[in-house]
Amino acid sequence: MIPQLRRRLFPQPCGDYAMKTIARMAVFAAAAMLFVPPASADAYQDRLSELRTRFKASDRNKDGKLTRQEARDGGMVRIADNFSVIDADKDGVVTLAQIEAQMAARFR
Repeated sequence: MIPQLRRRLFPQPCGDYAMKTIARMAVFAAAAMLFVPPASADAYQDRLSELRTRFKASDRNKDGKLTRQEARDGGMVRIADNFSVIDADKDGVVTLAQIEAQMAARFR
């Protein structure tokens, strides 16, 4: 069985087998990557749920909006670092809807 498989994978009896093996493995790995599914909807929903939980915990005054300082203090470093991008209407606060819109655009 093994010699037959070897003849199929390596049809030429002479040559650099190590290099051919590496090349074939690379081709097989690249082909396998075509069949790997993209980030699943479940992963997106999990991230969204985590985001909502962290947003509520970071919103100290419970007004449904985060300032840059609230985001930093709540451990939402990415939100604080990208605050000017997320704050589409430039009113100095971000809402959960604005953050979710940015996240949805990133996952497309």
